[in-house]
Amino acid sequence: MKQTQNQYPVVEPHAQIAANDPNLSNTAIVHLRDGEVVLYKRERSARWQARFKLFDRKWRRVTTQHASLEYAVRAACEAYDEARFRERLGLPQATKRFDAVARATVAELRDDLASGTGKSIYTDYVQVIEKYLLPFLGKRWITAIDASALKEFEAWRNKQLGRVPRASTMLTHAAALSRIFDVAVRKGWLSDKHLVPRLNTKGQRSVARPAFEPKEIEALLMFMPSWMGEAHRPAATEMRELLRDYVEVLLYTGMRHGTESFNLRWQHIDIYTDAQTGTTYTRIWVSGKTGPRSLIAKHTATPALERIRSRFADLAVGTLAQTLERKPNDWVFRLRNGNRTPSLGGTFKQLMRASGLLKSAGGTNRTLYSLRHTYATQALLAEGVDVHTLARQMGTSVVMIERHYSKLTATMAAGRLA
Repeated sequence: MKQTQNQYPVVEPHAQIAANDPNLSNTAIVHLRDGEVVLYKRERSARWQARFKLFDRKWRRVTTQHASLEYAVRAACEAYDEARFRERLGLPQATKRFDAVARATVAELRDDLASGTGKSIYTDYVQVIEKYLLPFLGKRWITAIDASALKEFEAWRNKQLGRVPRASTMLTHAAALSRIFDVAVRKGWLSDKHLVPRLNTKGQRSVARPAFEPKEIEALLMFMPSWMGEAHRPAATEMRELLRDYVEVLLYTGMRHGTESFNLRWQHIDIYTDAQTGTTYTRIWVSGKTGPRSLIAKHTATPALERIRSRFADLAVGTLAQTLERKPNDWVFRLRNGNRTPSLGGTFKQLMRASGLLKSAGGTNRTLYSLRHTYATQALLAEGVDVHTLARQMGTSVVMIERHYSKLTATMAAGRLA
């Protein structure tokens, strides 16, 4: 084998395999570039395939698209030289359009959510990708997304929203985009040396969702049982039934709506007895935004757990304590047929409208997160829980508690200040 003027090696007639041999075997192999490039044929294929190694010593495979050995040699060497060039510049060996990478990312996020390992924020990532990132950036190559493209995207997004998003929204958009780039690097569609652009995250400061006043909570708890019976379809009745229990558990535990609550299984709940006082408490292990922790539920959360348990024959045997001792692996929040609902936000909004509690005194809409804020407010005001204990219970920092509830500080100390 020798080099021609164009530096592409060709097979000579005296080589191990002759270029003009009409009976060339499909199992034939030709070594080029000191064995770094290998030509071969698959069974029942007339075209030559090629594989070669780069600096990382891993094999890459390409098709030459040629049955002629001479042309296949040329194509294989061109592919090898191109790969070496891209490797030196830190470019990916193969790339994809943004829409392909984005859809692969969405599929991963949904798989994680379905398996119970995903975080509640993944649902927001999917929405951001499908509603904003894909429509604007979808047709571009992932390698072509730069700071200029993102500046154009931000202007378009803000026009779609009709405002500059809040900081929390911008952080979610930035995290969703970063997730897409991470997938591209992991799958080899983007070099890990590629300078990844970032979205701006400096938006309007977020405000906590409005809490419920004590009288509003009392009215809500009285309204939900009758509201359950007003549904026109059995499926709607089941959703309202589940929502009632979900609301009470969130209200009496302070756990986060989403990952912490939706990933809760019966085996994560146990009855804890204080060795000194002999008092029993319901202890719940949750894992979500800030990692795993145990929290103590209020005693008023027990009726909701009992109602859920009563809907399943295998769980309803014996007392609640006996059920928990068996460590069932079933999801806590599920419908009577055992299926899980992806979200209760829509049903909660219906509840808020029907009960007249959708808007707070300040005119802000309430969401399921308002229940967590209500828990914190009541713990600080009515029960006098210190911020350090509350922070551990709610899986957040003292700084976050003080930031969101600093307005309550004077009220908490009213007895000392008056």
